[in-house]
Amino acid sequence: MNNIILALLIGLTKSLSLLPRSIFENKNSSIWKVLSRRMQKRKKIITANIYHCYPDKDINWKDELIEKIWDDTFLALYENNFAWNATKKQIVEYHCEYQNAEILSKAQSEKKGVLLLFRHSVFLELSARLISEKFLIYGMERPNNSAALQALQQRGRLKGMQGLTSKSNVQELIKWIKEGKTVLYGPDQDYRNKRSIVSSFFGKRCLTTTAPYTLKKITGCKLIYLDFYKTNIGYKFELSDISNIAESKEEFAEKINRLIEESVNRAPEHYLWHHRRFKSQAPEIYD
Repeated sequence: MNNIILALLIGLTKSLSLLPRSIFENKNSSIWKVLSRRMQKRKKIITANIYHCYPDKDINWKDELIEKIWDDTFLALYENNFAWNATKKQIVEYHCEYQNAEILSKAQSEKKGVLLLFRHSVFLELSARLISEKFLIYGMERPNNSAALQALQQRGRLKGMQGLTSKSNVQELIKWIKEGKTVLYGPDQDYRNKRSIVSSFFGKRCLTTTAPYTLKKITGCKLIYLDFYKTNIGYKFELSDISNIAESKEEFAEKINRLIEESVNRAPEHYLWHHRRFKSQAPEIYD
């Protein structure tokens, strides 16, 4: 049964990737009207996060930002689905600009393990596929509860990535790093595990993982921060070596959050506000 469901899902996603991109740029599209009604819980989370993180902003500014995020959510459904189904030729045709790419190139040529830290974006899947065409990249993920959806997710992500492992599989992660591999790692979500401490994000208390700091201590890997933005003509990727960002877990948590805040504020409509970033320290905002 799961094989049949998977085949149907693959067929559906391939069909969606063949639709004109312009459909997903139109917020009045009948497709979006149907989908958005089923995603109101996500919009409620977005609204809670924006009002929590930007309390001093004018209400019109906040509401306009929420609508921009919601519009980009529709476009992201297409772009990320496209990333899972596009041919190599289609991906290579995307205009990509890289700043400080030599930082990662040098680390990989020297066989140094790298934790490639990033902030979550609504366009993450396509961004990951694009950068995976330039560099050999491995990834971590939270497995889907549905076996068919998990198979679809892995199939799509492995179009570009060299390998995937569960976020809970720390031993595999350490093995990859010691072998000199580069692994994508997003430290900006509430993982609710023993490797997290209370820190702050946009001046609000939240749980922040300190796993990258610990992994650097264990393996001697490099920490490289990957920033990426959708532009009018494609995507821009910026890399910076932050291996010496902190001398303690507490300092790491604060500094990585400040770095991510700066990234978010450059294009807040692109950030993945859809997750309950403050679910441990301020769960009431999502009621």
